[in-house]
Amino acid sequence: MRPVLILGRFVILEARRTGLPTLFACIAVTGFGLAGFLSQLALTESSALQASVLGAFFRLSSVFLISAFVISSMVRESNDKGLELLLSLPISRAQYFLGKLAGFIVCGAAMAGGLALLLLFWSPPLSVAAWFVSLSMELALMASVSLFFVLTLTQVVPALAASTCLYFLARIVASVQAISSGPLSGEESLLQRLPAWGIDAVAFLLPPLERATQTSWLTYGGPSAGELLGVLGSLAIYGALVSAAGLFDLYRRNL
Repeated sequence: MRPVLILGRFVILEARRTGLPTLFACIAVTGFGLAGFLSQLALTESSALQASVLGAFFRLSSVFLISAFVISSMVRESNDKGLELLLSLPISRAQYFLGKLAGFIVCGAAMAGGLALLLLFWSPPLSVAAWFVSLSMELALMASVSLFFVLTLTQVVPALAASTCLYFLARIVASVQAISSGPLSGEESLLQRLPAWGIDAVAFLLPPLERATQTSWLTYGGPSAGELLGVLGSLAIYGALVSAAGLFDLYRRNL
């Protein structure tokens, strides 16, 4: 465990030195400005409107920030031959992978905690606590997904595009499923069922992000304990599978 902890600490130091806290501060300031603007627009229930908009804004911003940080950090290290240097030491590839992932997960949890503290101005503590736990797991999942894509694609733009597309597709696939199977789809025939089956197959391969970190938790109360545990368990299982795939890809590479 010692090499894993050391590598995780180096990731946290890199995050501090490469300006990640500054970007987080920009997100926070932008969020406060957006909240002030919305307070002037809403005639009633301004707190609920502010909480819902800020929850969505903070979630999207933090996901993009952690994905960009993971990908840029790994590409920078690859260009500087840092991966070869580290693996020349008595460190296994599994320890390297888990150490990097642990550091990225800690950074994501820190961002989620800071954003949750800001949301306490507009939402009750229990709702914010559920939102924070879910966002932390969501950022951990996106860190593992980004790490997998950057190890596979090895370039910033393709890896970031793949991570972003997977995230947004996972967010909207439930709505697409509802549209494809709704009453407006017309009479059921084999040709009309095939696209619905294809969408169901794609949804089966994606993480259940549509149920995670919901904005409604901040305005209408948090989820039940069983619902929250179900969401966290699904994200943890998917993250473990993606991490296993990334570790397999790292082991098959010739360095």
